[in-house]
Amino acid sequence: MIRKFIAGVFLMVLPFLVTGQQAWTVYNTQNSPLPENSVRCIAVAPNGTKWVGTDYGLASFDDVNWTVYQTFNSSIPDNSIRSLAVDANNDVWIGTFTSGLVKFDGTNWTIYNMANSDLPDDFVRCLEIDTLGNLWVGTIGGLAYFDGTTWDVYNTSNSVLGSNNIGSIYVKPEDNSAYFGTINGGLAIKDASGWSHFTIWNSNLPDNTILGLVKDTSEVLWMATPAAGLSGYIGGIAFITYNTSSSNITTNSLTCISIDSDEYIWSGSNDSGIVKQQGISNFISYNTLNSGMPDNFVQAITTDDQGVLWIGTQIGGLVRFDESILLSVPSIANKSQVKIFPIPAAENLYISSEEKAIDKLQLTDITGRAIPISPEIISEQLFQLNTSQLSSGTYLFRIIYKDGIVDSRPVVIQQ
Repeated sequence: MIRKFIAGVFLMVLPFLVTGQQAWTVYNTQNSPLPENSVRCIAVAPNGTKWVGTDYGLASFDDVNWTVYQTFNSSIPDNSIRSLAVDANNDVWIGTFTSGLVKFDGTNWTIYNMANSDLPDDFVRCLEIDTLGNLWVGTIGGLAYFDGTTWDVYNTSNSVLGSNNIGSIYVKPEDNSAYFGTINGGLAIKDASGWSHFTIWNSNLPDNTILGLVKDTSEVLWMATPAAGLSGYIGGIAFITYNTSSSNITTNSLTCISIDSDEYIWSGSNDSGIVKQQGISNFISYNTLNSGMPDNFVQAITTDDQGVLWIGTQIGGLVRFDESILLSVPSIANKSQVKIFPIPAAENLYISSEEKAIDKLQLTDITGRAIPISPEIISEQLFQLNTSQLSSGTYLFRIIYKDGIVDSRPVVIQQ
């Protein structure tokens, strides 16, 4: 791992902010003040600031300026950051690897650990804030609820929790009912009626380890599991699971989860980059082979208010991904009406120009790597391309017309 010794506050205006935002932007220790390329957690504050926890310090980024906090330039007690949450006041709650829980209000650092509080363990794996501003704290030694003064601690001795090692937390905004994914202990739910507990032995939950939780507007609780893919809790003891056997998802090893404003479920994986559920059992992945992803091991994923994904990788740094730029159809100066169909394509793709004759087509992946193709010319204004040999993913067509005009269009291949 590459580590940079950084002191003070850093301001950086990156060139792409002047030339126009790209779909993929990677921040690492070589091109930004990011203190470490292993990004463990990300949280977006109400004011839009991105907080980034790494293995060697905490960073904030407001899309222009970076500020880095480490043990030698601030009062943060640990450089290894494992979880983050930001409350309505833009105060940052920080879970560390060995030094407990930290609150940072922009000036003051308040530390809660096993020595000065009822925190059940100093390794804080996950954090979640409810609508009352109270904090759920998941540690490797139990679960805690903190209202700023009082701690309520839950573990395998005084609750239905199947494990004291808490892997993920989700709080439903409407009623503050809370859902807890554990490591090897299944799913626990705490609501107005009490506790519920689901495992592979008392339900069709596919995996007893749950590393990410999110709920959609249809009340399905989606879970990222490390061995069984994506699973949704639909009520009672019923779970629906999408894995490599039951769907076209590319991996069963999911590490984190997020949901965007269009209700698409995004998951990080430890071997296939990020995975998007865009249909009932239809998935696409963005990885190092077909996109701007610098690393296939994803440790954190979240969506900001603009629908932009922020992705933390194991060795590739922080990634900003705006899929709307990638998939949007640009306007054409000469108003030529180009149609590419069907989208997504599987076996055959058609490129039709209603007004202009096409000379040739070129295809690249998202990184710009040329993909050899041999399209069939049906007419000067209609080409057919067999896509059955192409991997699933997003590509870019370069359409060269006979009058010399060049146009570029994105296309999604889904096998």
